[in-house]
Amino acid sequence: MSSISDAIQKVRDSLSSLGKRGGGSSSEGSSGSKFDPKAALTWVKSHPVIVVSIAIMVVAPCIAWWFSSDIYAARDAAATKRVQEMAALEKFEKSSVEIALPGVAAEQKVGVLNENTVLAYKKLADRLRADAQAIQKAALAHNQQDRAKLVKDVTVTRENVNLIAEEVFDAVQARAATDLKESRAGKPPSDQSLLDQLQRRQDQFIAAERKADRKSLNEEQLARLQHSLVDKRLQLYADAAANTSFYADIADLGLPAAATEAGTPPSETKMFLWQWRLWVIEDVLKAVNSANKPYRGVVDAPVKRILSLVVREDSIPKPVAAAAATEEVPAEGSTPPADGAAVGATGAADAVVAAPAAPALPPLDPKAVVKYDFAKSMTGRVSNSMYDVRYVTVRMVVATSMIPEVLNAIARQNFMTVTGMDVRPTDAFEAADEGFIYGAAPVSEVKLTIESVWLRPWIAKLMPRELQTLKGTDGRTTEDPPASAPAAEPTT
Repeated sequence: MSSISDAIQKVRDSLSSLGKRGGGSSSEGSSGSKFDPKAALTWVKSHPVIVVSIAIMVVAPCIAWWFSSDIYAARDAAATKRVQEMAALEKFEKSSVEIALPGVAAEQKVGVLNENTVLAYKKLADRLRADAQAIQKAALAHNQQDRAKLVKDVTVTRENVNLIAEEVFDAVQARAATDLKESRAGKPPSDQSLLDQLQRRQDQFIAAERKADRKSLNEEQLARLQHSLVDKRLQLYADAAANTSFYADIADLGLPAAATEAGTPPSETKMFLWQWRLWVIEDVLKAVNSANKPYRGVVDAPVKRILSLVVREDSIPKPVAAAAATEEVPAEGSTPPADGAAVGATGAADAVVAAPAAPALPPLDPKAVVKYDFAKSMTGRVSNSMYDVRYVTVRMVVATSMIPEVLNAIARQNFMTVTGMDVRPTDAFEAADEGFIYGAAPVSEVKLTIESVWLRPWIAKLMPRELQTLKGTDGRTTEDPPASAPAAEPTT
């Protein structure tokens, strides 16, 4: 038996002897034995090492279980915390970001969001913002073209109140005539010009036949004269057609008929609308000129003739009727209003309307959402805070097979869209009797309704103050630098 077994057995024997009275031998019956505390205490004191070893053997398992339970709980809590942290990391790893690029459907991207990702996204957003601003700037330039200022200033003052309507009217008419000339638009020879040319041909024929007058010609000579005059007339028509891109008359362009349409005293808003109407007409003429440009004359060109052109005017609401309260006639010897002051009073050049303080107009927000109304137009576009929609109806004679070319030319010109079309055949021979030579190809009379968009950030700046107030803008946008405050008047 090993030494450990011997020690354990010895302990057992010693403990057994403690239960015998007087520590006697085992021959006495065990039934009468009792535990002797004193003897046990004496034995414990004489064997301390054994007692401590036994205590450790008995208590150690319990203490070990207790400590192991706490350690397990702590480790379990730590492990749970680590799992939660890993879940959070996985959440970041699987973060979803919506990437929305212009002209492309929004796309969900999954990945790790870190400093580099955020920086890359910021750079992309900055580039997109710069691209959007560049597109807005290009759109404004395309829409405005060379219209940085009015054809004629419409500001009414005491000095020009009696003349400004005539001046603006004449300027609009002159600009339209120039537009037609630049587009190579023309008309057949006038009746008087045609008569003069035919008379000259008749005189030449009679002189060649050595006759005194037409009555002196015989039937054969008269027949040859008539044939010669027909040839001359057709030649004059053909020459005019060869030098003309399309037929158009300034009277058919829908311009104001007279200066008196501005009213008395003349309305700045009405005179501005004359010029805005002219710009719409110019865009139509440019579109027609673009379609006809590759061709030498009207015989080969798609557009043969503009029959009529009508620009629909916006229904401008009337301003609040407060003029009566502010209207006053200056006393004799009073200082006349400064150049640009409003002039009013029906029929009175010296009646000045005291202009009320100009209300502050909110800036335009290029980021504002534009609403569409498809009940009013197939495009859904209606006038709003960012642009005005103008409509023009034009009737033209067009080569039937080349109608698509004309529609494409209009679509390329300054935000114009054809929203309605009516086509019907026309008689080229009947038109030829009037001097309009269309050529041998079939032609049709086409009636188009065209939608034209005008961006307010530029055109509102040219509007008179009254119209700006009615439109609710002076053309400033939220991206424009703030207007500088007016300089303080010097104190006296």
